Amino acid sequence: MANVWGTRSAAGRTRAVAAIAALLLAVGLLVAGQAGVTRADAAPVAAAPATAEAPATPAARNKPNPGFVVKPGITFNHPFKKSKRGAIHRKIVKTLKNVEEGQTVRIMSWNFDSPYLASKVIAAHKRGVSVQVIMARGLAREQGMHRSYGVLLRALKKGNADRPKELRSWIRTCSATCRGKGGAMHNKMMLVSRSGATNWIVMQGSGNFTGAAAVQQFNDWTTTTENQALYDGWMTMWNQAKKDKSFPALQFTVPSTTIPGASITTMFAPHRDQVDPPLRVLNKVQCNGATNTANGRTKVRVANAVWGDERGARIARKVRELHFQGCDVRVVFMMMSGNIRSILAPVPAKQMVYITGETANKFKDRYVHLKGLSVEGNLDGNPGASAVLSSSENWTQLGWFSDEHDVIFWDDAPMAAKYADWVDMIYNTAPRTLANYVNSADPDPVVRVKPGTEYLSPEDYPFHELEAELS
Repeated sequence: MANVWGTRSAAGRTRAVAAIAALLLAVGLLVAGQAGVTRADAAPVAAAPATAEAPATPAARNKPNPGFVVKPGITFNHPFKKSKRGAIHRKIVKTLKNVEEGQTVRIMSWNFDSPYLASKVIAAHKRGVSVQVIMARGLAREQGMHRSYGVLLRALKKGNADRPKELRSWIRTCSATCRGKGGAMHNKMMLVSRSGATNWIVMQGSGNFTGAAAVQQFNDWTTTTENQALYDGWMTMWNQAKKDKSFPALQFTVPSTTIPGASITTMFAPHRDQVDPPLRVLNKVQCNGATNTANGRTKVRVANAVWGDERGARIARKVRELHFQGCDVRVVFMMMSGNIRSILAPVPAKQMVYITGETANKFKDRYVHLKGLSVEGNLDGNPGASAVLSSSENWTQLGWFSDEHDVIFWDDAPMAAKYADWVDMIYNTAPRTLANYVNSADPDPVVRVKPGTEYLSPEDYPFHELEAELS
């Protein structure tokens, strides 16, 4: 393999840093507590225009396609439908497959336990891509050396001799959170400098890099492309996280490059004194006078897996308040405390947990794992506004100070409509009300499934077969 790593001089890197700093200042990037934003690990070279794909030979199918285009937007998976189970994983794999030699891939996942995805990461590294992965230390220790963590640890050590230190491939863990104290690293994201003809790819959402994320859970995954300011802001977080020590709070807003007039706000936990990310949206909601809904009521759709502690209660009280004020509200969730269930009792809310055995069991059940919301209607005095919060963060105190990410897409109407429709689909098919709640995270042999509420189909896939299906 030719050496593509040794051509970057110190002067060149200095000029690159200066150029990007000017760009970020121009778009108004705000990084709380940071003096500036450092350049991404590797700058994408100018991409060739996308071209129509010719029929590929068998040998060519394994090579990156320089004309491949990564589509921006939101992707959902559906654990009950075979065609939709691997939707997020396929998006990740297609992006990885078309990353060429000399580019960079940066991954953070609370859990990386997928032979299927690990093989694609290793293949990218072998063809000269700089791949770096961070996962939670406790889970890495539980896996040992025979599962994905150990496989990646061994494979990514090879082939680094001719690369600069910052562009070597590796997988590592953090002592707790990567940028704070206590808690855990709970991000789920992938940053790619360039894949095919597409630059500056930021992917994030609620799904870990596991087979269970595809086959057992409802998850979301947003993709943003060709937005250098957003990409560089996320790379600032990455460059802090890999040092595994405390940093100040980090948040910023940049313009959207795909929706005129829209913007994207990113907030990285551990949080300090900021407004809670979901409340940052919900506090702007006015329930009447919407011009972009059928009935003039602002539509609020909430899909958050875990609600707990006083933090979860605060958000629940705000959701209930909006319901009483006349908003069109629906909530889907996986689990929440009894106190929070009492707060939400008047609100249309459904628990999406399909039990596949006689008792609830999070290792077998199908459940909602999204961590966000959408609003369509009157926001901050704009009657035709919209917002989508997509994140890795459960609404608990642990989520407040663990390493997590929250992204708000302001005035991306197509994304908001798609998110709302997805929540409605989950709500309409969810088997449980608040009164029929089961605790999926703590199986109780005394709690039996009520007749008529058990999930009878499709076939219950054994855990060890998940990867075989996806690959």
